Amino acid sequence: MDLVYHVMKSPLILSDQIRPGSRSKMDLRFTQKLCKIGKSTGFDRHQDDTDAIINDNIVSDESQRHFARYYGFYYFYNRKENSVSKKGLLLATAIMILALITPLMTGTAEEVLPPSPEPPPEYIDGRPTPAPSPVPDITIIDHVHNPESYPRFFFQKNRKLLEIWFPNIRDADEAILMYDGQVWMIDCGDEKMGQRGAALLKQLGITKIDILFNSHLHHDHINGLALTDDVAKVGEVRICFSPDLTDSGLRMLRVAEERGILIKEYRDGDRFSMGDGAVELLFLKNNEEYLDMNNQSAVTRITYGERTILFTADMEQPGQQAMIERIDPELLKCDIVKYPHHAKSDMYTPFYEALGAGLAVVTSVEGRGDAGQIAIANRGMPAVYTSVNDQFTHLVTDGEYWLVEQVPIQAQ
Repeated sequence: MDLVYHVMKSPLILSDQIRPGSRSKMDLRFTQKLCKIGKSTGFDRHQDDTDAIINDNIVSDESQRHFARYYGFYYFYNRKENSVSKKGLLLATAIMILALITPLMTGTAEEVLPPSPEPPPEYIDGRPTPAPSPVPDITIIDHVHNPESYPRFFFQKNRKLLEIWFPNIRDADEAILMYDGQVWMIDCGDEKMGQRGAALLKQLGITKIDILFNSHLHHDHINGLALTDDVAKVGEVRICFSPDLTDSGLRMLRVAEERGILIKEYRDGDRFSMGDGAVELLFLKNNEEYLDMNNQSAVTRITYGERTILFTADMEQPGQQAMIERIDPELLKCDIVKYPHHAKSDMYTPFYEALGAGLAVVTSVEGRGDAGQIAIANRGMPAVYTSVNDQFTHLVTDGEYWLVEQVPIQAQ
């Protein structure tokens, strides 16, 4: 008996040659009539590189090179008798059985999807995007002290961000808040440090300040108003002290009058919302007459989602003690604290403990040995000092995580 046989390729070899996704065309749709025992054997026409397809009632010499190769079997055909041999019949039957059970094991062709160039859904819908990096188990990603901590950290896509910028200042306060298209400020430094604040505004491309909140009317918190307005037009200044209490307050009035800047007041307990209202500023202010202006300076609690930062202005231990005895200590809880009065002195211990902060921002230069700096080191609190050559300090949050970093100053 003259048996002609053909060795067919295995599924693994063929799958390497087929573009992922084309299995939906060939998941091995053998013909609904896979095998007609007798004069003919037929296969559906596949849309890939077959050698030949038998679909005639009579098996021709040319169709001996047919390809049932996907399943990797030998097919035997008796050319002399023009019929399927017993061995061929058994193998054809095996092919038919495999064709029936394979979709049950692998799923239907429609269930096999081509790979997508997009990240998996869990990295599109949740943090982080676009890089599939681990979800942080900490809330403050501190790239100042630990640049290797989650180096590929990304905030969740489409989340609004609250950004807080500090110029490279010392012994003065100034911070820029950006959220949902609005720009606010807390203090504006003095004549010298205000220049550094102006450089930051230029680098950020900011040309308008919607509101500037002043914590108290000392020179290192308000005398930079004119320099700020030169770069970014100030819409209004909010104050919590009478301007005639200090020379800097009177100077502020003159600058505001000359430049058409509105002066408005705010008080202890006032709340302000930025943009869509998700970011809230709460002001806490001592008004005890026995306290000096530093110890009456306004504390600002900024909350966005689950994250909070507390600006403590220049309030030292007498003011801290008065405040914690007067208010609910829960109002002081924060993730990050702008350390009071440039860390010149230590905090009142119950006040410090009420904060529960994991990081301090200090508007000073590191290593000067002030009492506050020594206390920070003794307590083991990480501290970011803003007075760093050629760098601005940047804090940003999506309401779930903080990212803390220092950004190079660009040449103006």
